[in-house]
Amino acid sequence: MKKTLPMLFALLCALSLAAQAPMCMRDSVIYGTDSLLWPLPYTTDAPDYNLNDACIDHPYNQSVTINVPTSYLGIPVTEVSIATSGAISDLPVGITYACDPPNCKFAAGSLGCIVLYGTPTNANMAPDTFDLGITATVVTALGPIQIVFPGQVAPGSHYYLALKTPACLVGNYDLGNQFTLLKNAPNPFGNQTLITAESLVPGDFQFEVFDLLGQRVYVQKLRLEIGRNEFTFDAGELANGAYFYTLSNRDGKAARRMVIAR
Repeated sequence: MKKTLPMLFALLCALSLAAQAPMCMRDSVIYGTDSLLWPLPYTTDAPDYNLNDACIDHPYNQSVTINVPTSYLGIPVTEVSIATSGAISDLPVGITYACDPPNCKFAAGSLGCIVLYGTPTNANMAPDTFDLGITATVVTALGPIQIVFPGQVAPGSHYYLALKTPACLVGNYDLGNQFTLLKNAPNPFGNQTLITAESLVPGDFQFEVFDLLGQRVYVQKLRLEIGRNEFTFDAGELANGAYFYTLSNRDGKAARRMVIAR
């Protein structure tokens, strides 16, 4: 009985943490390619910070798709796994991760998923750039091999996460002056609200909605043109309350707050 109670407590804690983690969203664009990770890492040939920027005191959410190889160094692979905690180095204070599947064991030839989430705290210095490393075990026909990627697998590649001050989500200058206006009306709203984005640049953007725990509850890809862009967001079955919505591209992210009140 004395052994059973600690085991039960640990299980309940693990289930509680899993329930708080946002859904991990795979991106199938990587499937069938030679790339190991999506979004792609930084390299000198592709010098982009492809992970979403994080901001102190604001919820963060970033899914990373893993294209699990079927062989490594010419040796057949059974699976790739990471520890369920502590496997990702140099994360900002306040950000953690979870996997899909939850045991962080990814079968060879599959698309695994890791979601980085949480709220960066003032214990971090900002602005700053974090160079993430993922320690993994590659299970092969000749035994396990421990690697740190992306750098060890692809030398010269980095998973950079840019951390900014709380002001990066405030005002009209939070996306490199790419927006002169971002708002929704009505706000609060019942079922639908109109999002207005006046953009200084054309391109592909991602519209996301998060609850106050940083859990992503909606995502949509958009094409914005220079000038006034409008689109409708339908709250569907979302509960009443406050949410953050963001418009992002490779150059950064703009965020605003909206309230559902039926």
